[in-house]
Amino acid sequence: MYIHRYPLLFSALALFNSAGLAQGCSDAGVCTAGPIGQIAPLNDSVSHEPRHLARFTYTYAVGEQGVRIMQVQPELSMGLTDRLSLQLKIPYISATGNLGDNGGPGDLVSTASYAFIKEHERNLTAVAGLRLPTGRFTPASFEEATFGPSARPLPMPYQLGLGTTDLLLGMQYRRERWSGTAAYQHVLVQNNQSTFLHRYWDGVPAARRYFESYALERANDAVARIQYAVPIKRLTLQPGILAIWHLGKDSRLAIPDGADLSPYRIDIAGSEGLTLNVTADARYRVNDAWSVEASIGTPVITREVRPDGLTRALVTNVGLRYAF
Repeated sequence: MYIHRYPLLFSALALFNSAGLAQGCSDAGVCTAGPIGQIAPLNDSVSHEPRHLARFTYTYAVGEQGVRIMQVQPELSMGLTDRLSLQLKIPYISATGNLGDNGGPGDLVSTASYAFIKEHERNLTAVAGLRLPTGRFTPASFEEATFGPSARPLPMPYQLGLGTTDLLLGMQYRRERWSGTAAYQHVLVQNNQSTFLHRYWDGVPAARRYFESYALERANDAVARIQYAVPIKRLTLQPGILAIWHLGKDSRLAIPDGADLSPYRIDIAGSEGLTLNVTADARYRVNDAWSVEASIGTPVITREVRPDGLTRALVTNVGLRYAF
């Protein structure tokens, strides 16, 4: 079969076949926290696996209203013991669309993982961590470039972070080639600084197609994931199903007309519910230390409204992994 002769080509072609509208899981955080969702070692022994790894991932995505989002993300995982590891990652994000552009560091994710069971045929690992709001909010826009300080606020797809401090909790169990994950992302602090409302963009019809997000407060997420690893010589493929439940309605401030009226908070109808994705990961092992990785995902069920800016119509990921 061609897949055996050209594994790298097959991975590259698979990588660029992802399309659809879904919650961008990697943006929310818990779906890929620590070892969650990663391809497990399938060799005869896990005792000789390197404790540490460094990863560099590039992402190109098309988000809401055609906003083009590019992201480069360095990641470092250090094994303190054979079972305990610490992980740290922070992306650099660039977003460009029909209302403006923005760029800079995104939200930092720090996790710790502990393997309660670490055997060749089975593994049980717990993950705990934080997503910190290091991605700044900005009103920069084409209007600012043209008219100076009279900048209009940009919608959430252009922002560099979610503006929340989140607790990440997860448990992953693997038996032979099967793995299953249950995870939870809980908002500890709501500090979203978005001020985007349609009224600030009078005369710009394109702005009305974005979701309003003034002082957005985001609900919590629960995640379930099932994957199956298929080794083909140096290539490992890992198809799976990923379900994300947004456990409540997001809310935002409504700003009434008139100086004597006070802002009030409203729930955003349709922002709760299930997103179900079909996913696939690939890793090609160049040698014992270096690997090339790729991942794709496409939705079969989506939430009706996604005011947090995590909508994706196209996502492509490719990464380089170094284990030491």
